[in-house]
Amino acid sequence: MKIRTKIIGMGLMLVLITAFTIVGISIDQVHVLDTAIDEEMESFIHNETRKVAESVYLMCRSVQQLQDESLKRNLDVATKLLDKQGGLSFSPERVRWSAENQFDKSVKAIELPKVLVGARWLGQNADITRESPIVDQVQKTLGVTCTLFQRMNESGDMLRVATNVLNDDGTRAIGTYIPQRNPDGSLNPVIGALMSGKPYVGSSFVVNDWYVTRYEPIMDNTGKHLVGALYVGYRQESLESLRSGILDLVVGKTGYVYILGSKGSQRGKMLISPLTRYDGKSAILNEDRQIQIVAHRLLQKASQLSRRPHSNDEIPVIFEQYPWRHRAEEPYRAKLVAVTYFEPWDWVIVAGAYRDDYADIQNRFVDSLSRTVLSISAAALGIVLLSLVIGFYVSRGIVRPLERAIALFERIGKGRLDRHLNMTQGDEIGQLARAFDRMIDNLKDVTASRNELNREIIERTRAESELRATSAQRQELESIVNQSPAVAFLWRLRDKWAAEFVSDNIRQFGYEPTDFTSGKVDFLSIVHPDDVEKALSAAISAIKRGRDEQLSLEFRLIKYNGDIAWVDVRLWLGRDQGDAVTHFQGVMLDVSDRKKAQEQVRQLAFYDALTGLPNRTLLANRLDQSLAQAQRDGRMLALLYLDLDRFKEINDTYGHAAGDMVLQAAAQRLNSCIRRNDTVARLGGDEFVVLLPGLENVDQPTTVAEKILKVMKVPFQVESQQLNVTPSIGMVLYPEHGQELGVLLKRADIAMYAAKSRGRNGYACFSEEMEKDSQVVGTSLRAHPLKPLECIARPELAASRKPQKKDR
Repeated sequence: MKIRTKIIGMGLMLVLITAFTIVGISIDQVHVLDTAIDEEMESFIHNETRKVAESVYLMCRSVQQLQDESLKRNLDVATKLLDKQGGLSFSPERVRWSAENQFDKSVKAIELPKVLVGARWLGQNADITRESPIVDQVQKTLGVTCTLFQRMNESGDMLRVATNVLNDDGTRAIGTYIPQRNPDGSLNPVIGALMSGKPYVGSSFVVNDWYVTRYEPIMDNTGKHLVGALYVGYRQESLESLRSGILDLVVGKTGYVYILGSKGSQRGKMLISPLTRYDGKSAILNEDRQIQIVAHRLLQKASQLSRRPHSNDEIPVIFEQYPWRHRAEEPYRAKLVAVTYFEPWDWVIVAGAYRDDYADIQNRFVDSLSRTVLSISAAALGIVLLSLVIGFYVSRGIVRPLERAIALFERIGKGRLDRHLNMTQGDEIGQLARAFDRMIDNLKDVTASRNELNREIIERTRAESELRATSAQRQELESIVNQSPAVAFLWRLRDKWAAEFVSDNIRQFGYEPTDFTSGKVDFLSIVHPDDVEKALSAAISAIKRGRDEQLSLEFRLIKYNGDIAWVDVRLWLGRDQGDAVTHFQGVMLDVSDRKKAQEQVRQLAFYDALTGLPNRTLLANRLDQSLAQAQRDGRMLALLYLDLDRFKEINDTYGHAAGDMVLQAAAQRLNSCIRRNDTVARLGGDEFVVLLPGLENVDQPTTVAEKILKVMKVPFQVESQQLNVTPSIGMVLYPEHGQELGVLLKRADIAMYAAKSRGRNGYACFSEEMEKDSQVVGTSLRAHPLKPLECIARPELAASRKPQKKDR
């Protein structure tokens, strides 16, 4: 068989096998991919709607958390304002009310004691133009609605006796009340929380609309009986930024997000919807039967979510699908929605996408696959035909040159061959081999010389190109480095460490690059003396640790003008193959501004802005550490709880500026009475705590207390006035009077009140008899005043606390 026939036959056979295999695999993969695309598109739509629903849920939770914090602060301000004006009390004289149920508007007559703020009756003021105490002051100060409630009966119904929430006619909604039971018979959550002695936070119905609210119970003097409540809040409709954010969301091309109410009067109501004809209207009462069915299904899904247990970090989402159309003349479109329930506001969040929004994507995939199969099939057919043509011409191109080359190679190689291929075939290849045998020896030397010359030319050309590129890159890199705030440098070890390169922006510290590269200035000489040892130790340690070591340092650097700057230095160590360090390279950045900011943050976090003394946070930390140290070494510790007598009279008579000057002077005098390791802290107002750790005997706290009384006897000079201010001091010892932080603080407070009861301007050490007569429940450095520290540590001790009024 001739070689031409062999070449054409073999080539055609290989091409046919390859073409049929490729076409078969392509068709099979098209079916696999088509199924996978359907599954992925379904998963994609589910994930898309889920992510949008979760995002809206997180938006609501973020806004709700901010609202809760804001309302808590607002309620604290209202409570302090109420306390400042004398607190809430009741007159023996009774007054008649026509109490109106805020839900069903039914009215019943009732007589209740007059509610007094201080000694002033609140009255029955429904006129919005005439000021009501407390509530109007809160609204003017904080911009929120405020209400004072009086408990009507044993059921806990709450009557509005002073409010700036308005009726539909524009009058104050006094005389309206919150009933214990909702219209559907369920317990009103606001009344339920207040009757339990707990605040209520969340969405609630107020007179004629839904509000974001916070209610705080008001207890009687025993702290056990609910007598009223204090409320702050604002309409849900005021959440315009959140509403706009929800309305701006688009799912797919035409999908959107809407919000349904779930319970009570807003059940089924479209609270937020981009479809204006549905916004604010009830979906379950809509004339369209399809809308009613969908609304009921979504509310049922939300009810399932509210009962499903889940962690705080989990956002439960459930899916529903239904046909939907916006207008009667439009065809129905398949819609998939992700539903989640935001319980604090009773919002059912629905994020929906239309399936046909994604049909174009899926169709493009399918069309692309079909075109791919057709292209592959056409290419396979073309390859088969082309292979026939190419095989014919290739075989002819091989055979004819072979015949001509045989005669040529025989003429070139006659008589000059000493190596042979020794091939015995009788075809053209065998003849070609024998011709090559005769030719190789003569061409061997010429070919070798030529190849060597070509390699040398290529190597030289490449070396010159790399050298030019390296030079250009270095110039560009130096330009970038010099324009950045970070100083770049390189030290290389020759006979000694020498600066080989320092970037031009070293001038920000007052030095020139040549100061270092010339050896005029040694780098260690500009490192602050107190940081030299630290920098050298870190560098030596990095050298010893081994290869690929990066070193990060922060230390002080002396500028040329003598100023001090903090710098952040990052070093990389260069080593040779023997692991010996050959050079340092790195960057240095001025971080002085960052250091100053960190120190300012620390000062604000741990020190009182007025007196410069440690605040509650820092005192709590030091007290924890001192107790732990006292437990380890068995030594004593003392706490002195100090209160300035009749300090309120100074503020009322001379003003708060004079009071602040007295507090600052008192802080200085207290600091003069203690050791370096003792602590004087300001808790707030005119209250101070002195911490005396590491005591050797029980007389030391008494000595300190006597020093304090002595220095405080000297009148305080405030402008042209001399003011006499005396302290009352309560003392406790660890471990004699307690071994827990909360117990010590509580008993120190009790002892301080005992000193006040003995005539002020003195001190008293705690005894058990004091505790029997005291009404002080707990004192905390960290918790809300109504939650004593010991009650946080031991829940079984928790009890209602009525704050003590201090005679300042």
